[in-house]
Amino acid sequence: MTTQDLIMKYAIGMHKRFTLKQKEMFIRVAAKEFSDMGYQVKANTGKHKRTRSINLMVGDVSHADTLVIANYDTPQHNFGNPMKYYPFNGVQTFVSSFLPIYAPMIIGSVLMLWILMYQLPNLDFQGDLWMSLLWPAIFIVCAIVTPVMTMGVANKVNFNRNTSGVVALMALAGELNKEQRKKIAFVLSDNGCRNHGGDYLLRETLGDALDQKLVIMLDCVGDGETLVVGYKEASEQEAKELQGCFQVRPKRHLCPKEDLRYTSFSFYPKALLLARGNFYNDVLMVEHVSTNKDTNCDEQAIGELVKGLKKYCA
Repeated sequence: MTTQDLIMKYAIGMHKRFTLKQKEMFIRVAAKEFSDMGYQVKANTGKHKRTRSINLMVGDVSHADTLVIANYDTPQHNFGNPMKYYPFNGVQTFVSSFLPIYAPMIIGSVLMLWILMYQLPNLDFQGDLWMSLLWPAIFIVCAIVTPVMTMGVANKVNFNRNTSGVVALMALAGELNKEQRKKIAFVLSDNGCRNHGGDYLLRETLGDALDQKLVIMLDCVGDGETLVVGYKEASEQEAKELQGCFQVRPKRHLCPKEDLRYTSFSFYPKALLLARGNFYNDVLMVEHVSTNKDTNCDEQAIGELVKGLKKYCA
């Protein structure tokens, strides 16, 4: 299957991976995809903070030296101002996303408080029946709709976050030979857009052995002018080696520990993170996530990424 076929299949055919049912269907389809490539596959499930996560482990995850990981879940829809996503700075992402995500909850709460304080005490069912029914009805609708709009509505268009990472991972898996497959395994992890339940699950599954593996994460690699290799101090040499495998060298970025709160990258001590976006004030930013404008997964960018990763894995 070509890269374009993968984009069509997972960005259009299975464009939402938000509910448990949608994720289960994706895992079944993706597992068959990898099985047809000759990989052993295993779905692993667990709970973190009452949220169930499903990871798909591909290849010999326990014994591989390198794990290539991509979050496969898709985010909730943003009804507020367009949020900005910073792959290398979870704190900035949290600050940027707070108002866009929670705007419906804030507006609904203010409206409910106003109704509670100024309208409900003055209801007159005998003198004005319709208005006396209207205000309680609005209050109830707000109480139901605002939480749903805040966290319960799936974004419909998710070409870049993180279908691009899924497509790149699958394309790379299809390129590796028999010897490379002994050293490299893959994980499609769940809830990267929420509570990182998939990362907790992987750590529970592999334990301390995970700390000895090199983890390469693929996050929003399909849109933007600049490809960046993020790294930690423990993986600086690997970042330099990976950078040298690209015809057009990506930038390198050392990620301070304090910037990695609320990120999947923070779970892995020896890790690299590849992301693509645009620089604003010397910070890599990914635009249009969680909106219907997340419409680009550049086939050429994915191809260049896979080519560089394949060379690194040789």
